[in-house]
Order: sequence, then C-alpha cells, then structure tokens
Amino acid sequence: MIKINFSKSSYYQSKPIVIDGFSGSGKILISELLKAIRPTEITKLNLNFDYLPILYSLGSIDKQAAISTLRTSFDQITYDLVIGREINLRRKDLLFSLSHPNKFNYIRNMISKPLDDNKIEKNIAPNLNIPLIVHMSSFNNLLLEETFNEKLKLFYTLRDPIYIIETYSSYLDRIQNDPREFTPKINYLKKDLPWFAYGWEEEYTSINNTEKSILLLWECLNFLLEKLDKNFDPKIHKLIFFEDLVINTNKVFFEIKDFLNLDYSNKIFKKIKIKNKVPRKSQGIVEGFWKRYTTNNLKRDGDEEDIILERLESLVNKNSFSKLLKLRSKYYKF
Repeated sequence: MIKINFSKSSYYQSKPIVIDGFSGSGKILISELLKAIRPTEITKLNLNFDYLPILYSLGSIDKQAAISTLRTSFDQITYDLVIGREINLRRKDLLFSLSHPNKFNYIRNMISKPLDDNKIEKNIAPNLNIPLIVHMSSFNNLLLEETFNEKLKLFYTLRDPIYIIETYSSYLDRIQNDPREFTPKINYLKKDLPWFAYGWEEEYTSINNTEKSILLLWECLNFLLEKLDKNFDPKIHKLIFFEDLVINTNKVFFEIKDFLNLDYSNKIFKKIKIKNKVPRKSQGIVEGFWKRYTTNNLKRDGDEEDIILERLESLVNKNSFSKLLKLRSKYYKF
C-alpha cells in the first residue's frame, strides 16, 4: 500500500483554548469563566478534537493525517464563527451563543454579507481565541500540542475522584444503547466499549458500573500523570483543580487570565460568579444551572465527602473500594 502524506500548510492564525478533563470536574465552569476574559469566543464542541487524538494514540490513524484533519477542522470552526454559520440559538443549551458577551457580533455576522477572505485571514482570525471542550482526548498523547504548537492553550480540569464517580457510573450503559452518546468506542465480543477499556476489556465487562468508573479514573489519571511528568510545558499546559476553582475562584480566575495573557471584564466576571454559585464554602455537590444526571436520578445536591464515601462503599467490592482510596491518595499527592 502506498503511504500518502497528508498536509495543510496554509491555515488561519486563530488560537485554540482546549479544556480537557474528567466529566464533572469543572470544564463547563471554566468555559463560563472564559466569557469574562477578552477576547475569547463562545465555547465549541467538535468531535474531531475528541476522536482524532484517541484514534492516533491507539495506532488507528496516521499522525500526519490526524494533524491535517485537526488543522482543517479548526479552520472551519474559525471561518464558521466569523461568518455566523452554525451559531447555537438553543436558549437552554449550555453553549447558547446569545448568552455570550459577543452575542451582538454573532447576530451581525449571521445577517451580514460575508467578509472579504483576506480581511478574515489577516485582520480577524489572528485575534480569535476559541475554546473547545473535549473529554480526556489528550490524556495519553501529544497530538494537540504537535498540531498547534505554541498557539495552543490546554487546560486540564481535575477533581477528587469520589465526587465524579457517580457522574460516570450513571451514563456508562448509554455507550452501548444511546445513539446520542459520542465517546470513541472499541468492539469487544460484538459489544461497544469505551476506548479507555482497551487492554482490560474482559474485566470491564465483568464488573458493575461503579467499579468500572473507579478503574477508568485510575487508568486515565495514570495516563495524564505519565504524560505531564515527561512533557509538561507551563506555556501550554494549565492544571485546574476543582477544589481551588470553586473555593478560591478569584485566585484561579486571575491565574487563567494571566496564563492566556488576555484582558477581562470585572462586571461580567461578577455576573458569572453569581450564576454559577461561586465561590463556595466547600466542594460538596451543587446542582448548578445545568442538570446533573446521577444513578437512578438520585439527587446529590449538598452531599459531602462522608455521605458519598458511604454510598460508594455499599456499591462496590472491597478491592474496588481499596483502589478508590488509593486513587484519592494519588490525586491529592498530585
């Protein structure tokens, strides 16, 4: 077979701000806070940014093909944003465009004649900072870093594992049954398993969802620890711990602002803090403006550490609970 070298040498100079992390660890809250930092755009979801790094890390796609496709996808995101294409007008959606401070620009772009291509390339795109949310897609690889180099800003959001295990255990069944579930999947005995079960497929299929969630957090945290131990770059990578984010919100916000080297609006920042109920006195579960779906629709609002630990211990075997305690210890050492 002839190897084809894919490439893309001409591209916009817009800058990606990628927010990666575990579900329930604060990605949406980071994207909310970015609204107060200028100039940043509305947060985007793009499955190529979720899939391609994982496919590459598992050896299923050529590196240059993956880089070329990511470049092309981000250029399309940039262009669509500038001309007002695919603007999210769903009012109750988390990424509703008209809840963003740039909403009047988005409306004008929708109804105006498209700008001259040269003006977009030379004058507009270089000033665009575009956030994207992904789901553990860069934990075990450097594809985003090698694609965007120094233009990339990559946030990792992390949280005490006991507070996010139920987030995962409540949705794992959807991976096989729900066409609206978009996690990259692998086939094992004619069943769809999430990509992070690669290498322990048999064990994955033999344990309950809470035990699966403990293992997936264990595996994926190890991926990230190994990556950052070898490749951490303070100009590209920024760690955000949920405990700091919700308790010391002002401090973390200004760290984010300085990391991005951008200005901010104090008026918008104050509004966002009120909307998202931060800062808080503890990291206990708070059901914010987005609804948290938990196991059997269990309401967790206000639950603190002792309640959650007792509930988890009742759902898993002794070995899994022991692994959970070791996982917490590893997290806090990190």
